[in-house]
Amino acid sequence: MTDARASARIEQPAHPADVRAVGYGPAQPPKVPAKYAGLPVLDEKSGQVDDWNDELMNPRPSTVYRIDDRYLLITDPRGRVVHGEGWLGWRPGTEENEKHRNLDAQLEAGEPDRQATDDGGHLFAAMFEGPGESINLTAQSRTQNRAVKGSSNWRRMEDVWRAKRAAGIPVHAAIDVHHPDRTTRRPSSRSVTDHAEGKRSPRRIFRETRPQPSRGYE
Repeated sequence: MTDARASARIEQPAHPADVRAVGYGPAQPPKVPAKYAGLPVLDEKSGQVDDWNDELMNPRPSTVYRIDDRYLLITDPRGRVVHGEGWLGWRPGTEENEKHRNLDAQLEAGEPDRQATDDGGHLFAAMFEGPGESINLTAQSRTQNRAVKGSSNWRRMEDVWRAKRAAGIPVHAAIDVHHPDRTTRRPSSRSVTDHAEGKRSPRRIFRETRPQPSRGYE
């Protein structure tokens, strides 16, 4: 017998303290942080399988992308994403998620600096209505991207977000992507803060595994 309560979900209003802290609510287009004021802003719609948005597959340098009026993703002078933020959406259906998952982009994320032990990791997962295009992906070590028993890794944080969103609790997340030098496409870490239920999380840093040196084969 199915417990009707298990499938019941009511979207709650965002906590006023979270809205004040962030500067915009879940139903509003995200505002550009003061740090990135002056950069050009492009409003784009994300795609799905067989209809990806070319602009989001090859983002321009030093540009603010406002995607689906839900997420901001911001690039540096080399076209690498360095900041993302927004109120997390909710797309729990597996079939619907797969329509918004770009497997080719995931396999190519971080090239040519991607490591053999990396996945293509989303900044904002498909279940949170994150775009499937390359702009929302980086190389990410599997120890961060995949479930690891007893770990407090990136995947565990996503699981906490998922539980809140399944309960209808609005969550705002802000992510900064850090690179060890001016050229590599592979981040050294991601740092995150979130707001939910009137509380701001501590800043969490998720470090990537150290890249293995090239063996120099042609």
